[in-house]
Amino acid sequence: MSADFTPAPDRRAEVRRLIDAMEHAKIISDGHFSALGMLINDASLSADEPALVECQDGLQWLHRHYIDVDGLDGAQREQRGRILGLIDVVHWALRRLPSGLQLALQPDGHAARFLVAVFRRQGLSNQELAAELGTDETEISRVGRKLLAAGVVWRRKEWRHNAWDLTPRGRHYLETSGLLPEETPSVRRAEAVRPAETTPRSPDAVPRRVTPDRRSSPPEPRRPAHG
Repeated sequence: MSADFTPAPDRRAEVRRLIDAMEHAKIISDGHFSALGMLINDASLSADEPALVECQDGLQWLHRHYIDVDGLDGAQREQRGRILGLIDVVHWALRRLPSGLQLALQPDGHAARFLVAVFRRQGLSNQELAAELGTDETEISRVGRKLLAAGVVWRRKEWRHNAWDLTPRGRHYLETSGLLPEETPSVRRAEAVRPAETTPRSPDAVPRRVTPDRRSSPPEPRRPAHG
């Protein structure tokens, strides 16, 4: 029996439906803005460029409705301001996509090796990364700030130490930039199975004859006496 799989959400279609609902609503509710904000956040984390472009076009279309209107009331001015704010958020989300990062990391450089190390093992500390890259923690902090600003890594605190994780954007960047080395699985030789020996071996490796245990042997039948 086949397992049930949940299809990946089509954010572009969701954005289109939500923008259409906002366009025909007399008053754009907080629920509309919250739903659109979550879609923008998910699309940004997943590097979903088509959904972000659809959102940018839709928000700019909504904003045009407020340009030619004279004498906006307080609620309409607030809605226009929130739309402009979301347009700015989408603009910077598109600028920070892997295709627009323009990191141009060298495969042997510290930044590229930093990303690959965190890809292989999430939660590495500055000290562990310094040992992995063969450098000091000051260089790790400098490289980490650069990658953090690009949105390809996350930094969190574990007690007094930093812990670095890869973001979905960083994973996408590694997969599309060719920085991940192709790892070939190690070929293990199968050991030949030796046939089991039926004859016990003595300590000096000379085969010896196995003598039957007379106590466990059945008694020999007696010969009949001849009169």
